[in-house]
Amino acid sequence: MAQDKRERIMENLAVAAVLGLLALIVGAFSLAADSNSVAAERSAFARDGSVVALAGRADDPSFDRVFRMRSASGLSFGAVMTLRSSRGSALVGASFSSDGELLELRLLGSCASRLPERPQDMIGEFPGAGEALARAAEKVRAISKASPEAGS
Repeated sequence: MAQDKRERIMENLAVAAVLGLLALIVGAFSLAADSNSVAAERSAFARDGSVVALAGRADDPSFDRVFRMRSASGLSFGAVMTLRSSRGSALVGASFSSDGELLELRLLGSCASRLPERPQDMIGEFPGAGEALARAAEKVRAISKASPEAGS
C-alpha cells in the first residue's frame, strides 16, 4: 500500500511539473506578443525624430496603451485605437495634446470595404468611436496630470 501511495504522489508531481512548464511557455509567448504589440504601436507614432515612450496602460476595449511623444514641436500623447462596425474595422493612431485635445487621426490599417478619405470622417462610420476617443482623451489628461514632465 505504501508503494501505491508513493507512485501516485510521483505521478501527481510529474503532472504538476508538466503543467507548470506549459504555464511558463504560455506566459513567455504572452509576454513576447505584448512586447511586439508595444513595439508596433510605438513605431506608428515614431516619426520626424520624435521620442516615443510608453506612458501608461488602459483597461479599455478600444485601446490598450497610451504613449508619450516628445518632438521638436513639444509634448503630445498617442493611442492606437481599434474601431469596429458591422461593415469592418480600422486601426487608427490618435494623437492628443497634454490637455486631451485631439490633434490628429491617422489610419494605420483597415478591414473595411469603404472608408472616408479623411481619417477625421471615420468617427461617424464606426459606432462608439467618439466615445472611445473621449475615453482616450480622459486617460491622456490623467496621465498628463500625474506626470511631472507634462507641464514642462
